[in-house]
Amino acid sequence: RVSVRSASINFPELLLMQGKYQYKPSLPFTLCSEGAGVVTESKSASLSPGDRVFFTSGSHGAGGEEYVGPAESFQRLPGTLSFSQGAGFMMGYTTAYHGLVHRGALKAGEWLLVTGAAGGMGLAAIQLGKALGARVIAAASSDEKLAVCKQHGADAVVKYGEDLLNFKSQVSEITNGEFCDVIYEIVGGDVFDQCVRCVASKGYARLLVIGFAGGRIPSLPANMSLIKGFSLVGVRMGAQMMIQPDLRAEMSRELMRLAADGKLKPHVSGEYPMNRAREAFSQVAERKAIGKVCITFNGAGSKL
Repeated sequence: RVSVRSASINFPELLLMQGKYQYKPSLPFTLCSEGAGVVTESKSASLSPGDRVFFTSGSHGAGGEEYVGPAESFQRLPGTLSFSQGAGFMMGYTTAYHGLVHRGALKAGEWLLVTGAAGGMGLAAIQLGKALGARVIAAASSDEKLAVCKQHGADAVVKYGEDLLNFKSQVSEITNGEFCDVIYEIVGGDVFDQCVRCVASKGYARLLVIGFAGGRIPSLPANMSLIKGFSLVGVRMGAQMMIQPDLRAEMSRELMRLAADGKLKPHVSGEYPMNRAREAFSQVAERKAIGKVCITFNGAGSKL
């Protein structure tokens, strides 16, 4: 049993509350799928009352004052992270690790392009990409967002407007015409279409499909993959961990090492007490959030 101090908001929660997500829990249910807090009761030898932990709760259930779950769903919170940073850690960094390491086989020195780079998922990919030795290009829609991407390690940035006319030329200029070995594509729609034009034509580029935060699910002409010799790679972290549970232990161990070393640290742009939860969800729904937005409980204040 954990006294929850913070729960983070992820994009799927917006779909879940509208009944648009592929999984539809029975009503009533509690939103948020990851949180952090302090253990108050434990039947596990690995955790004791007073331990600072962070956790995942499946698709929902984390956004309350208390959370009860199996011991394996909790991990000790590194001292380098606040409660809100812990609450915003799991989904972003496990997806980034599965995508960049397991599926993308990212190598040191390769060019990595991250779209939707100023969100929680994008910033996690930037930080992990840098920790793996890649040269990282962050793509986002405003100067404010790109400034945060630079703070978190991006080597270069691409600003895209509604027309995306200069997207390819900006990437070409940054990479001296080499384009990108790995693309971590979160947005979908027209941004995905431009990313297809930005893959390196060396015969081994990987375009990673992470999601469709922009709304439109794009289509890919099969001849583009043939002409440029790149792989279109789907990244489904949660489902893959169920198929290959052995991957989780290795991933968790490496992420905790990098977090303890200070190389992975979620950017939390907003912390809202429970009575202002509607504002927190609005920040995410209106795409105003940079990094993570969290709801705090039990008197937890910001330590950022």
